[in-house]
Amino acid sequence: MVEVSSQPEQEEQSESFAGLSLTIGTTLTIETVSPVRKYRVHLIGFSKHRSLLISSPLREGKEVLLEKDNSLAIRMLVGKKVCAFETKVIYRSIQPYTYYHLAYPEEITALQVRNSERVDTLIEADIDSDFDIVGEWPRTAQINNLSKTGARMISEGRLGEKGQEVLLQFGVTVSGIQKRICLPSIIRNVEKVDNDEGEQFVVGVQFLDLTDEETLTLSTYIYEHER
Repeated sequence: MVEVSSQPEQEEQSESFAGLSLTIGTTLTIETVSPVRKYRVHLIGFSKHRSLLISSPLREGKEVLLEKDNSLAIRMLVGKKVCAFETKVIYRSIQPYTYYHLAYPEEITALQVRNSERVDTLIEADIDSDFDIVGEWPRTAQINNLSKTGARMISEGRLGEKGQEVLLQFGVTVSGIQKRICLPSIIRNVEKVDNDEGEQFVVGVQFLDLTDEETLTLSTYIYEHER
């Protein structure tokens, strides 16, 4: 089983936006309030105390229109910190391409993310495999402990052997928005147990090759459920 820290430490602090030293092209996650939507955009630039410049959000390859004064929640992963702030649209430019000016945040909230942070939870998951394995796939399991690097699951059927790669798919709600993610994983531990409910398997997996967006989703979910 992946090592568990029962009392994860979290360090939330305030920082300046300029102090993050973000580079042009940094990916930001923006969340609109009405309607509730989440998009990925890129930082084009910023003028201190004046505005941030971001690329236009896209949905199915088409630009999404943000109206002036629309409120936005911004999240981003900076190193090992999840950073967040609220802002609003102050201007939309369409020349030579569409981009937006957002109100400059004088202060942001930064949460230091540690690999050991874990939360107990109950999440239904589908387990699949890219390999030719005998039996019916996908299979189901219940995640009862989750971190940004791995998970512990319980299943009534065998999900595989130690060292086998699987695809773990499950849904989480982050900042009121439902999201379903599919994470390539490797089985690190398998234990068969007998209890009142019959034979079950306790499986520990480690996530592989997470994107920044997936790490951000997991980190934010863990933070919200620890508060």
